[in-house]
Amino acid sequence: MKKRTTAAAVLTAAALTASLAACATQTDSGASAPEQNAVIEGSAAARYTTPLADVCPSTISIQWNWWPQADHGWTYQLIGEAGEVDAEKYTYTGPLGSTGVDLEIRAGGPATGGQLPLAQLYSDDSITFGITTTDDSIGASQDFPTVSVFTYAVKTPLVFFWGDDEWDFKNLTEVKESGETVLAWEGAPYLDVLTSLDLLDPAQIDASYKGDPARFVLEEGKVLQQGLLTSEVYKYEHDVPAWGKPVKYVSVGDEYDAYTSQVSIRADQLEAQRPCLEKLVPLFQQAAVDYAHDPAPTNQVLLDVVDQLDGSGWELTPGIVDWSSTIAVEEGIVANSPDGVFGSFDLDRLNEYIKVVAPLLSERGQKVAPGLTAEDFVTNEFLDPEIAL
Repeated sequence: MKKRTTAAAVLTAAALTASLAACATQTDSGASAPEQNAVIEGSAAARYTTPLADVCPSTISIQWNWWPQADHGWTYQLIGEAGEVDAEKYTYTGPLGSTGVDLEIRAGGPATGGQLPLAQLYSDDSITFGITTTDDSIGASQDFPTVSVFTYAVKTPLVFFWGDDEWDFKNLTEVKESGETVLAWEGAPYLDVLTSLDLLDPAQIDASYKGDPARFVLEEGKVLQQGLLTSEVYKYEHDVPAWGKPVKYVSVGDEYDAYTSQVSIRADQLEAQRPCLEKLVPLFQQAAVDYAHDPAPTNQVLLDVVDQLDGSGWELTPGIVDWSSTIAVEEGIVANSPDGVFGSFDLDRLNEYIKVVAPLLSERGQKVAPGLTAEDFVTNEFLDPEIAL
């Protein structure tokens, strides 16, 4: 197995120099005691200290659904600079704070041949958690049930964006009433949900979107295109030279009630892992809150990790990780749940959503468990109710 250098080893000399310059009195080891304390106090080892070795696997593995990005930052927060990249397996592994166990973060999407994390949970016993969506959980609830124990985001960052200055849509109802074309990925479940709720007209949806900006640019932005607030909204202005200017957008997450960043475990492993979850899930909460308050150090780790994923074709820039981690909080994508707790699920919201989406997923041939309720696939029992943004 080919191992790469740690993220800490590739920190810039400038950053190290700035840190050293902050100290006034040198000790025999070459650094002042205040500086040493500052490094310790700011590290993952100091922040996340709950002993886990007696109740958790020696390596806790989290399978993501895409390449590393700011949406994943809270997991990297738990390791900080102390991890190691495996460029062949697309993983970042290191001590989970000073808890006594390691954390392995696995890239997904193209890194796994497009397999969903939920499917990987059932095909690879070494994976502890998979990042799933509500639609995944419902659609696989009969044959491959999972239980989600934490959610990083309270709503999806999904948006429809456009470049025509004359358009000023405030919500999806206005988009529907306009009759303008909505360019989206074919087969996306959320489209069926929005049309069933009469928030979009099926006739206005063009499901030929392939992920590139060609049509958007060709039509001078006079099309509503699927994208993410945390990604395309920034990239089209800064990283797509053929466009290179701001876009407007309307949030899909304000009217689409699925969660898209559920941390899920196999249902048949829940009881066995209960002692671990009781101590681990609050660390997930705290890391996410810490990342939301101060994302810059972990964003640098993300940049360093991606830089080492040779041959992946995936790129991150300082601009996009800064934008993503900031806008997610500003726009309420990352926020406390209605009960005031960070990371909890709104069960009433989910039970209403099941009524809408379960028939649609069944029509697609997915096997929804009969009589499914939110309590069957999510739980708030392991959360610390005192942890909030």
